Amino acid sequence: MKTFLLGISISIICSISFFDLPTFNFNEENDKDSFAIVQLFTSQGCSSCPSADILLEKVKKEYASENVAVLSYHVDYWNRLGWKDPFSKKEFTLLQNAYGFAFNSNRIYTPQAVINGKIHFVGSNESKMNGNLSKFLKKPVKNMVQISDVEVSLNKVKFKYIIQGSRLDKELKVALILEKRETPVKRGENGGKLLTNSNIVLEEITISLENKKGLAEIEIPSIVNKEDNLQIVSYLQKSDFEITGATQSETFNLR
Repeated sequence: MKTFLLGISISIICSISFFDLPTFNFNEENDKDSFAIVQLFTSQGCSSCPSADILLEKVKKEYASENVAVLSYHVDYWNRLGWKDPFSKKEFTLLQNAYGFAFNSNRIYTPQAVINGKIHFVGSNESKMNGNLSKFLKKPVKNMVQISDVEVSLNKVKFKYIIQGSRLDKELKVALILEKRETPVKRGENGGKLLTNSNIVLEEITISLENKKGLAEIEIPSIVNKEDNLQIVSYLQKSDFEITGATQSETFNLR
């Protein structure tokens, strides 16, 4: 496990559109009254991280019939070791640092998994992953989140959202994720390895919830190829970082 001392920042971006895409609400599609969002803080420059990346993909497959969404946030503080992770962002390091404050921890580390914004543990620990997922999948949902009318152009995604339940002290987070990418790492702790990352967060925006519904946009970065599968994951989060509801779209690409 790698540790690092380090601050949350939020990016709001824009867009326009081409074609509609069906989305599903966790609770409507799977007929469940519980959910779990797994956020993994990882880095291609960290030798302890590939095992956690593999576990994240395993969770994605094994919990496909459950209301579980996984998100991989690539932090930037291991870039100093000789390999710049192409998916790393300072914003994700700051998000992880904010979680550290929320958890009353004076350090952040990789790989770190966070479930529903409430609990954290080493992201490669499969027993803790399954145990915590089991616990959260027994808790009732406090909010319903629906994303619809997803439209895509070459560099932007536009969508509509609807929130059910209390919006007090909550914001809507929307992440654009890349389903999978293999990267030949040439230097650093993982130099010479071919790493596979799943559900990579490319961009994440924050939407204030003065209204229960609205229209929003998110940018598609240039690192995305036409054949890449993309997805939108959205979740409602309180100021204390508890996640109270979520949904995800079907996969799509730039066509």
